[in-house]
Amino acid sequence: MKRAHTSILLVSAILLLAGCKAREAASNNTAAPAPAAANTTSNANQSADPANANRNSNPGKEAASATVKPAGPPQLLGTYESREVRDQGVVTLMSQLKTLWMFSADGTYSRVSQVKGQPYHADSGTFRIEPPDKLVLTIQVTGPKAKRRIQNPPLSKTHTFSLSPDGEELRFTSAKGSVGIFQRVAKPKTP
Repeated sequence: MKRAHTSILLVSAILLLAGCKAREAASNNTAAPAPAAANTTSNANQSADPANANRNSNPGKEAASATVKPAGPPQLLGTYESREVRDQGVVTLMSQLKTLWMFSADGTYSRVSQVKGQPYHADSGTFRIEPPDKLVLTIQVTGPKAKRRIQNPPLSKTHTFSLSPDGEELRFTSAKGSVGIFQRVAKPKTP
């Protein structure tokens, strides 16, 4: 089992590296490849590249010390913060506008958007996932705290989304193809 897991990781890394090399050759971009930045961990003290952390270690121990993967598919739970928007090859980093999505295990969500630290939009309600890639929001309350409005009847919005295998990155894709990328900043509280 450990060998199969190590083999899968090795094949994935090779495919990722080959894709990065092909993209680098096509664009003549001299920037560093993305895999180092794409590898995220929840522990700041943990090495970003566990495979190279101790090259003299026993391969069996290396596989055992790798990050434990959750059993089953990732779940949309916790708090996600906006990081960037990708549209037609242009990446826009989110610095002035911040949006937080909070998803709870009981099927409720809330969203708060701020510009330069001042809230300008908020909504909350319930959510459900329709496989393979639809997030359906039932918006029950809108507006920042000072101007809350109950939506009667509730509004329903469907978004196309994807979640990274570890559940740390959430992506929303618009009908026009732009992608909003959100990073998990807080995991859900466990009972």
